[in-house]
Amino acid sequence: MPKYFEELKLGYKFEGVSITVTEAHIVFYGSLAGDLYPWHMNEEYAKKYSPARTRIAHGMLTATLIVPGMSRLDAESVSHLGEHFTFRDPVCIGDTISSEWEVARLEPKKNWGLVGLRSVVKNQKGRIVLEGESVIAVAYRPKNPGQT
Repeated sequence: MPKYFEELKLGYKFEGVSITVTEAHIVFYGSLAGDLYPWHMNEEYAKKYSPARTRIAHGMLTATLIVPGMSRLDAESVSHLGEHFTFRDPVCIGDTISSEWEVARLEPKKNWGLVGLRSVVKNQKGRIVLEGESVIAVAYRPKNPGQT
């Protein structure tokens, strides 16, 4: 697995995390974020009005659950610099979401390299629920062999 910026190649793919979304996730996230919209918090309302006809996870909750998957890249000195998400399909209680990541951009800078990671998140039915682009900074290989 690539460890330093110089070792990364465009198109390199790796699996992220897989997690089943629970009611506790939705209640905790909604309470923490202050997003208590009835699509997320009220089953009776959601049955009538939500696109899934049941409670759905917050889009940013879905993103929050999958972003740690980029750490499976296991690169040195990673710093998370930015995100862009597009929410494609609702995520419901009981859905299992899985992410895949791909190196989509490599940009050398003076002190580190910028890496653009494209993510695709699917539910257990294979439907894309989220697509994203993350930007991280990755260290260059040390010039001195004993240096980490």
